[in-house]
Amino acid sequence: MDHSQADSDSAVFTLPFDDGSAIDASVTGGKGANLALLVDAGIDVPAGFCVTTGAYRSLVTAPETRRAIEAVDELDPTDADRIAELSATIRERIREAEFPTDVRKALDDSLVELDAETVSVRSSATAEDLPTASFAGQHETYLNVSSEAVLDRVRDCMASLYTDRAVTYRLRNDVPSSGVALAVVVQAMVDADTAGVVFTADPITENRTVATIEANYGLGESIVAGEVSADTIRVDRSDGTVLSYDIGEKSVRVRSGNEGGIERATVSDDSRGRRALSPEQVHRLVEQGEKIEGLFDGPQDIEWAFRDGELFVLQSRPITSLFPLVSPQPEDGLLHVYMSFGHQQAMPEALPPLVVDFWRSFIDGGAARFRPPEAGGLSAEAGNRVYVDLTPLVRLAPLRQRIPNALSFLSEPASDGLREVLRKREDDIPERGVGAGWVRILRAIRRGKPSLRPIVSEALSEFVHSLVFGVPDLDELWAWSDSWGTERASELRSPQTTDGRVRAIFEEVDIVAFLRYIAPKGAAALPGVLAGRLLRRTFPDATDELDAIGKGFEDEVVTRMNVELGELAPLAGNAPEVKTALDSGASLDEIATLRGGEVFVETFDSFIDRFGHRATGEIDLRRPRWRDDPSVLLSTIRNNVGEERGSREHLAELQRRAATAQRRLEARANHGLLGPIRKLAVRHLIRSYRKAMPFREFPKHGMARVFAAVHEICSEVGETLAERGSLERPDDVWFLRRDELLATLDGVPLDVDVESRRRTHERYAKMTAPPLLTSEGEQPTAAPNRDVEEGTLVGTAVSAGVIEGTARVVRDPSEGSLEPGEILVAPSTDPGWTPLFLNAAGLVMEVGGRMTHGALVAREYGIPAVASVTNATTEIHTGDRIRVDGKNGTVERL
Repeated sequence: MDHSQADSDSAVFTLPFDDGSAIDASVTGGKGANLALLVDAGIDVPAGFCVTTGAYRSLVTAPETRRAIEAVDELDPTDADRIAELSATIRERIREAEFPTDVRKALDDSLVELDAETVSVRSSATAEDLPTASFAGQHETYLNVSSEAVLDRVRDCMASLYTDRAVTYRLRNDVPSSGVALAVVVQAMVDADTAGVVFTADPITENRTVATIEANYGLGESIVAGEVSADTIRVDRSDGTVLSYDIGEKSVRVRSGNEGGIERATVSDDSRGRRALSPEQVHRLVEQGEKIEGLFDGPQDIEWAFRDGELFVLQSRPITSLFPLVSPQPEDGLLHVYMSFGHQQAMPEALPPLVVDFWRSFIDGGAARFRPPEAGGLSAEAGNRVYVDLTPLVRLAPLRQRIPNALSFLSEPASDGLREVLRKREDDIPERGVGAGWVRILRAIRRGKPSLRPIVSEALSEFVHSLVFGVPDLDELWAWSDSWGTERASELRSPQTTDGRVRAIFEEVDIVAFLRYIAPKGAAALPGVLAGRLLRRTFPDATDELDAIGKGFEDEVVTRMNVELGELAPLAGNAPEVKTALDSGASLDEIATLRGGEVFVETFDSFIDRFGHRATGEIDLRRPRWRDDPSVLLSTIRNNVGEERGSREHLAELQRRAATAQRRLEARANHGLLGPIRKLAVRHLIRSYRKAMPFREFPKHGMARVFAAVHEICSEVGETLAERGSLERPDDVWFLRRDELLATLDGVPLDVDVESRRRTHERYAKMTAPPLLTSEGEQPTAAPNRDVEEGTLVGTAVSAGVIEGTARVVRDPSEGSLEPGEILVAPSTDPGWTPLFLNAAGLVMEVGGRMTHGALVAREYGIPAVASVTNATTEIHTGDRIRVDGKNGTVERL
């Protein structure tokens, strides 16, 4: 029979699952299209048909309804009241609308052919069950519906396209309501003996090799609605081993009611304690899940039901919450563990494809100097983030425990997670013996000898020189960081052709190339580091004094940055016209024409000359440098106008504390016959230590000049390709891959869907990247071992002190500001966040460790700080009163 009842426009109003057109989601919605694909693949699905989007459109043709739907797209996703008001209006208009005669006839004919006593009626939106957004639970479902009631339930499903939750979900996922329609799936009702869901990837650990099943007696509605504690079964998909079978309470079962709809019944005590599924049923579900995952090419959330031993699949949708797997996947059959490069740099946000390729070349170019060609690189990518494969290192016995220890300085959660995975999955990451480990290390050193020899030679020379003549002064470090950074940047710009400059970026910049400049100066600072260790051994109980002498460095990079920026606020405050212009967002050219503006702009230009190559989120090379967009700097200056205590006063206070601490330590050493000698020795150790402490930021300052050159070169290439017509916009260049860019420069026509890549990037940007990731997709973590009060957030203590104050959540310093005395709550902080530290009374970060940028700056400024606080920017809201304990690593909401 032909179910395609058409109007004058030949619209199809019903389609059976086995009709070839039913796989078109624009006609049958996401759920309907997926069911049609399952039927086509031979999967047992309850018989049924789809009421198409053509039927839905017949309900929303009224002009006032269309206007209301278009108005939805203009709403703010946080404006709950307006969303509720407009959504209710649209739902009411849809419910009051009548289906045309041909729609009703098509539905009646399809129900007659289905010949089911009762049916289920489920919504199937065109923006539903997509790989990028599942819309699970956003629209209505009706069970055990009689034929007479189907028409009304179909209309109710279509009205549920505008429930408050569905509208909010679409707004938050940038899905325009005006472009969405809703079909309805009608199926013969299956009165299940047992039902539930199977996830083909573990939804908790995200491990792709583990399937998770939830099962209860009766209809699956009890599980979907969260009404019961169901049985939970975890299965190793590789060999079918049941890893765990947790028997839930299963106190209630849902079944079809005698008068239609559903009813709930109490489960007997005896049945509650039994397993809902037999081993054979578990095996069948996992097997079926794998088949369906292969069909849809990705992990699936599958609803199923058993009736008289027969397995039915009710629906399947993608699991959209999973963080992507690393690519490329390893081919050696072992479990691999990866560390996020972004977390190491305190910048875990998503990067555009060209930037991902740059950092992978940066890592792999250095690794290639020490590894045989067949070993490949150490980098991978996942979710537009760069990851570094730790597996080759942790398999070496001499390094197996040292790697987690070293990692703890960058991220304690990652360090703890690595220890946990090495403990639990020891056999999957087999350790090479001590002898074999040293052999591999020595082979790597031999391969890298051409690169290492000049580095080691110069480093030893600098180390000996520092031991004899002292650690370099900071002015020497400034000259060094500026000169080598400028030199390397000039080398990248030197090729005469665009192609040559782009190739230089990817072929001449790697981590070992940077070490040629950085390692020798690092060795020169090493005696100062050793002096600090000796001071801690000599005065193990002088924590406060040793903390004080590690602060107050006038010529340290971040300090000078803040001092020079802080000096601009009084210039603006003393020039009313300049202050007014800053408040109004005037340009620097406009400010220069005002009274006092010339001095302000000259001073600002001086700051840009020294620091204009820096940026917020510096490792994202797409982002403009401060010289390109100084708005975040001007915002900070504006917020500091009128503040009585500036950076110089704060610095002077830290220097006074350091001098006092030094006198106390010298006094403690000055006792007995050798007291004067010990006092001089302590003074020398403190001097060396204070010279070495600021070193870490100087290499970054030089590297930032190279990164600025990369940004500049790629931006110029984007403009060139846009002028040629190869790209629509100059910024599109950042969404090309390295090889695509080079091929295009060689004249190969570009065939890339840039907009699709932008959408993918935006989707990945909304995901929280894990600091540690396995090749199976699992995110290793270790359970916290601290007992804290409920509601207290726990992280890593990185800067001692306790502060209570008002929280200010800032996710992007270019779009946010901080009032003096507020506590900064941020995803992460790199040098580009430095201007906000001028006003911060405390710091809370979602990522980072004791040696990441934010922690170092917080200690330098004496700001209590806690890092690696999971979900800090969502758990804490701007305006909340919080207490930050930088000694114990806790954040308490007051």
